[in-house]
Amino acid sequence: MACNNGLPTHLIHRMKKQLMARKEGTTQTQVDQQHNKKWVTFSFHSPSIYKITNLFKRTNLKIAFRPTNTIYQQLSNKTKDPNPTGIYQLKCITCNCAYVGHSGRPITTRHREHLRYIGNNSPTSAYAMHILDNRHEFGPAGEMLKLLKPCSKGSRKNCWESLFIHLHHRHDILIAEQQANDTNPLFELVSVPCDLVHFA
Repeated sequence: MACNNGLPTHLIHRMKKQLMARKEGTTQTQVDQQHNKKWVTFSFHSPSIYKITNLFKRTNLKIAFRPTNTIYQQLSNKTKDPNPTGIYQLKCITCNCAYVGHSGRPITTRHREHLRYIGNNSPTSAYAMHILDNRHEFGPAGEMLKLLKPCSKGSRKNCWESLFIHLHHRHDILIAEQQANDTNPLFELVSVPCDLVHFA
C-alpha cells in the first residue's frame, strides 16, 4: 500500500524496522517485569484475606494462598502439646476482663510466675497489678489460663500478641492496666473469634 502511494522503499524498510524493534522492546519489558515479581504466601483463614491481598495488586508481588484445613491435616493424628508456647490469655474471675501475653516457654510456667508476682505483692506484671490494686479474684490455670495462638519465638509472635491485644481492647475486655498501643489498620480487617465476642 505504501509502495502504491509513492513512498520510497528505503523509508518503508526503516519504518518496518522501527515497528519491529518497538514490538520486541515491549515484549522484552513485559518478560522482565514477570521475572522481577516475587511470590509471597498468605494463609487463607477467611474470605476477608482478599481485602489484605488486594493492597498488593500493583506491586512486584505475586500472591499465593496456603490452606489451613487440608485433608491431610484432618486425617493425621497430631498429638497436642499438653504445655504449649505462644499467645495466652489470663482471665480475671471478678470482672471477666483479661490480660494477653506471650511466652516462649510453656504457658503454665508463665502462669505460675504471674501467681508468684501476686503472692509477693510485686507489680512486675500488668495482671498482678490488676489483681492487687482492685483486690480481684484469681484461680487455677484451668479456670483462668487459655492459649489463644500456639506459636514459637520471633516477629510473628509479637504480631499475633499485638493483634489479640487489639481485639480484646476493641471489645472492651482488656484489663485497664495493659496498654493497647499498636494501632495497625490491618487489625480492623480481622474477624473476631466467637469465643472473644461472647467472652464477657
